[in-house]
Amino acid sequence: MGYYSLFKYGTGVLYGPDTTISAVVPIEGPAPGGNAFVITGTGFDPRQWDDYFTGLVLDPVKWLDVSVGGSVSTGAYHLELFTGAVPGSTAGIESVMLWGSTQGEARVVISNPASLPLSDVDVFALTLWINATNYAEMYVRLDKFGVLKLYCEAWVGGVKSDELKSPLSWTTGLSVFKILRYNSDLYFIANGSVVCRLPGFLSTPAYFRMSSRNLAASYDASVTRVEWFYYRPFAVFQNQPVHDTVVVGDRRMRGRVTASRDVTWQFAAYEGSVDVSVVANSVVASPSAYKYYYVYGMKSIASTQAGLELSLINDAQLATPDGETKGLGEGY
Repeated sequence: MGYYSLFKYGTGVLYGPDTTISAVVPIEGPAPGGNAFVITGTGFDPRQWDDYFTGLVLDPVKWLDVSVGGSVSTGAYHLELFTGAVPGSTAGIESVMLWGSTQGEARVVISNPASLPLSDVDVFALTLWINATNYAEMYVRLDKFGVLKLYCEAWVGGVKSDELKSPLSWTTGLSVFKILRYNSDLYFIANGSVVCRLPGFLSTPAYFRMSSRNLAASYDASVTRVEWFYYRPFAVFQNQPVHDTVVVGDRRMRGRVTASRDVTWQFAAYEGSVDVSVVANSVVASPSAYKYYYVYGMKSIASTQAGLELSLINDAQLATPDGETKGLGEGY
């Protein structure tokens, strides 16, 4: 049993044991990252905000219905979003909890539409909502030709401050969407991959929203079901979040160390100690808990030549800018 935190969330309700870090294993690793880590402590597994939406009504302790013209339903089919056919209608919910550094995940099923709209509709949006002029969101938009695309945007002061430059083609069926915010940096994750990072957002506490929106179309965009919302705790190395941290239990989490980066956010052979943080019931840091060490070189055999050739590859060359899909070992 852990000691219970004296911190009260936005509802004024007392929740959970304090998040603490007792150990980070290993304490060092190569600058390209990729080595497995285990962090032990307390307060790693806050579950009070997770929801499968199987109750007869929306849980008022966790969510508010923010639908305008549309409606939501919970039960055997989880959370269903019904916009109706009225232009400008929205079906959506908003978390009661305010979040600072956070990661929220939604598992979503988008059905094949029975007909196509005459103009764009947003069949699903996951939003980190501060207010009407300051928010970040990822959304799947359906156009009049039946094409689905995934967008990621950040809005500050009513102006779009940054976005995913090229929207991604998307499909119907099952998807998992996550928004991670660490301090003022945003990460948009779809089906396990970071599709967009937008730095320099706001660190102001925000709500999570999930919705479907008709926009200007006279069209029933009710093709979306949300099977769950999870609050996903995560570890951070050198201010780099590990979005796919696995929380084994309240006292243990594991994952893979990120590659080191330089001050311009490029992969680089950084050598030195960095803080390790955990974002869970609260945000805690263990100063200089992990050390990157430089790999001075490795010898590689180029078998494509007529003869065998040895060449020297420096540490910094091993990691690539697309480090989640290429690089040294298991995508790192």
